[in-house]
Amino acid sequence: MISLNNISFFNKRAIVNSFNNYKRTFGTKPNNEESMVDSNHSFAHTLNLPKTTFSMKANAATREPTLLKDPYKLYKWQLENNKGESWVSHDGPPYANGDLHMGHALNKILKDIVNRYKVLRGFKVNYIPGWDCHGLPIEQQAFKKLKKSSDMKPSDIRKIAGDFARKEIEKQSKGFQELGILGDWENPYKTLDHGYEVEQIQTFYDMYNKGYIYRGVKPVHWSPSSRTALADAELEYNDNHISKSIFVKFNVKSLSTHLKNQNLPINEKISAIIWTTTPWTIPANQAICVNSEMDYVLVKPIEHELYKDELFIISKERLESLTKSFAIGELKVILEFKGEQLKGTITNHPQYDRESPIITGEHVIEGSGTGLVHTAPGHGVEDFQICQQYPEIKVLSPVNDLGLFTDEVGEKFVGLEVLGDGNEAVINDLVKLGSLIHQENYIHKYPYDWRTKKPIIIRTTLQWFVDLKNIQKTALKAIGNVNMVPSSGTNRLSSMVGKRTDWCISRQRVWGCPIPVLYNVKTNEPLLNDETINHIKEMFSKFGSDCWFEMSSEQLLPPSYRDQHENFVKGMDTMDVWFDSGTSWRGVLIDRGIIDKDTGKADIYLEGSDQHRGWFQSSLLTSVCVRDIEPYKNVVTHGFLLDENGIKMSKSIGNTMVPSTVIKGGPNKVQNPPYGVDLLRTWVASSDYSKDISIGPNILIRILDVIKKIRNTLRFMLASNFDFDPTIHSVPYENLSPLDKYALHKVYKLQESVTRHYDQYQFQKVQNEIINFSIEISSFYFDVIKRHLYADSPNSHSRRSTQTVLFKILEIMNVSLAPITVHTSEDVFLHQNQFKNNGKGLDKNLIENSIFAQGWNLLPSEYENLAIYNQFTNIIAVRDVVNKVLQSMRSQGVIGRPDEAVLELKVTNDESAPFYDDLFAINSQLDDIFCVSKVVLNKLNTFEKEEQQQQIEPNSNGEFIFNTIISNNTKQVGRVEVLLKTSDKFKCPRCWRHTSTENEKVCKPCHSVLNLLEK
Repeated sequence: MISLNNISFFNKRAIVNSFNNYKRTFGTKPNNEESMVDSNHSFAHTLNLPKTTFSMKANAATREPTLLKDPYKLYKWQLENNKGESWVSHDGPPYANGDLHMGHALNKILKDIVNRYKVLRGFKVNYIPGWDCHGLPIEQQAFKKLKKSSDMKPSDIRKIAGDFARKEIEKQSKGFQELGILGDWENPYKTLDHGYEVEQIQTFYDMYNKGYIYRGVKPVHWSPSSRTALADAELEYNDNHISKSIFVKFNVKSLSTHLKNQNLPINEKISAIIWTTTPWTIPANQAICVNSEMDYVLVKPIEHELYKDELFIISKERLESLTKSFAIGELKVILEFKGEQLKGTITNHPQYDRESPIITGEHVIEGSGTGLVHTAPGHGVEDFQICQQYPEIKVLSPVNDLGLFTDEVGEKFVGLEVLGDGNEAVINDLVKLGSLIHQENYIHKYPYDWRTKKPIIIRTTLQWFVDLKNIQKTALKAIGNVNMVPSSGTNRLSSMVGKRTDWCISRQRVWGCPIPVLYNVKTNEPLLNDETINHIKEMFSKFGSDCWFEMSSEQLLPPSYRDQHENFVKGMDTMDVWFDSGTSWRGVLIDRGIIDKDTGKADIYLEGSDQHRGWFQSSLLTSVCVRDIEPYKNVVTHGFLLDENGIKMSKSIGNTMVPSTVIKGGPNKVQNPPYGVDLLRTWVASSDYSKDISIGPNILIRILDVIKKIRNTLRFMLASNFDFDPTIHSVPYENLSPLDKYALHKVYKLQESVTRHYDQYQFQKVQNEIINFSIEISSFYFDVIKRHLYADSPNSHSRRSTQTVLFKILEIMNVSLAPITVHTSEDVFLHQNQFKNNGKGLDKNLIENSIFAQGWNLLPSEYENLAIYNQFTNIIAVRDVVNKVLQSMRSQGVIGRPDEAVLELKVTNDESAPFYDDLFAINSQLDDIFCVSKVVLNKLNTFEKEEQQQQIEPNSNGEFIFNTIISNNTKQVGRVEVLLKTSDKFKCPRCWRHTSTENEKVCKPCHSVLNLLEK
């Protein structure tokens, strides 16, 4: 980039100032929508004054609905008429629950930008909107309507939940279409559809047949507040959860062989000290776990009267910390030994008459607790896994679906809530028994139910699982085949899949797709084979999954099993909602013939970044299990919403915004004006969606300012081409002026970069490219072409040449904006093609007259003209020097307008920077280039590279003289000498250039134009 005094020529402030000057010069008259220039002088009728009905104000809330092409009709049109390949954009289904929020708008607009761009590129875009219809949020609506729990029959709940979901879908669908979202709105997919559920249970059966799905007793995340098992994807973590942390004595009943041989005092009681943050699990304790490689010590509390005859077993590494925590004085070390030497020691449970053996496990680590881990296989994943190695250890999980203790814990705890009173009761009992050494509050990260926002527990129950161990390698390889945007998504998804060994897919809820299994009454073994699944599929196809809850086991059994119906009972578990939506690649894309059943993939999944643990993952796992391939080619993720202060949006804080308020305005239109849909879409495109995104009143005002600047640029081109019919007036490229070819080079590079950014889903860069182009083209090209656009004869070559270029710039800018500013671009397209249809213009009601029916026509390669670009880079650098002097003349009151001045210009002509040759090549246009009345160009033969800073002041003759060096980055490449003075000619009353030889008489060029007009 060539610079003046090491300042880039395209200085941002200079560009913005020039842009604002351009707006002031050609602003609209207050009472005339069509005229853009003051026509209050006698020669106005002889000028080509710009005019257009394209208003400066968008009046978006009122006009946008009249401009939008029906999103469904346009969708169907492009499927039938586009000639390119298929582009499958698969919709991640939102919950059919609640009004549209800003997250909905962000997600759907991002998808629509991609889809509309692909339509313009000629693809047949396949986008079927979807809804997730099952799950607790929707079921809760049924609970609100049914006041008495005794009334809650499964069929009642399912009917109300289903009706509610369908009603919400209708409401949300209308809102999405108002946002201009292109899609198959007449035939969306819903996870409650009969056909969808048929394909879902077929996927379940395929995975069962391959050995991936099994039923077993395992610890699962259990939500007492939802009364169901949860998968990892249904958890969120509270970093500030407060638990009761306790240290408990387990008295040793018998020592290991190694410790027996250590001659320990026989009169002193030995206890193993455990630590836990879940006191309620102590009644379920079955063992104590140590690390065989860690060092342990036997210590004696020598200073505390209560414990003077006791010995404690703890980790050596934790000795110092526990001495402080227990606060019972010095803990004297009696013996040191390895964890392996503890193995075989038996302790007594402090509350029950049963043994708790010490076993070893690698999951025990240093750094917290006592080094001896309380082990309750009924309430811990690692506990369960380690105890599987010891068949004699029983799995005890004395907690029911509601999170209450069962009678397995005895009368003192039965019926108490484990996360409430039950927890306190266990602690108090340990205090009474003398088994509690210390307790304290412990702040840590703890899993919560993501729907109810309440803590969960680990509970061992009989559930259905997907065994992921055998597909991990295939799944991780599949992830490597996917283009992730941003690229960090690859590691994130890989990390989650790599750590996951199973997936609990059964839920103890009514509103969901049932697990299609009947069980033997006597053995509890599942009945699931080709015959049973085919019969159930037939029932689901006819009646939907409601039939599972309404029909008897006899009706659900195939004919060959009917006479045995008394031996079977239907299961009441439903499937995880992530399994519902995770099979959409089959239930939608394969079932509707959009992709091949064995090798087909969607081109893109685009959702929030939380879907790495949700839909992206469940879709991947089910597809890999059934087909051994990933279901998508590209995965794009976006962040979440913040207010403009960077705070997460929350109803409780009161900092939320809803799309309808942004689009239509709030009750107070001054405080919340109606901005329209295009502004909301521009906000989305202007944001770095890979991160969390801020929105608020001040941000929207800034976006509005951007829209106004772009709209003004578009309006200038429309108005300047009011009489230009491209079929009649276009000038071939080879006959264009160098200046016009330069503008085409710039628009060629714009299209090149915009295309690349769209292909890479970098919409913020698209927006920035268009904004920067708009400012640059306005500050130079528009400034230079004004005189011959307005003052030359209507059909002059120079004017038609420039109009040809303006038409092409407008076309490329508008189509580049179209995926973002849907309504504005449709409006511009109609105005630009005013001469179509024999001068009647386009019928805006016809789909084929949409800008999205015109294609993404790539500009000819000849428009990329590096020689012209280099020439005008040099010219603009010189112009910047001249503008600096002109600005000084204006600020000192010597001139009011640049065309009051004449310019004498001397420049060097170095081989690497031929300023003179470049300027001389367009000598006849130099007065327009510099916006002055006359330019005299001369060559400087010497290039002195040393320069002293000069003040721009007039000499005694009133001349402003300025010499400077022009640099390319840090290299000095040329010298320019500027002499500017006021013109000694008169102001032409027609073109306002100071080139007339007589006062109030037109200049020679204008005289020639007037003669032509008279003919």
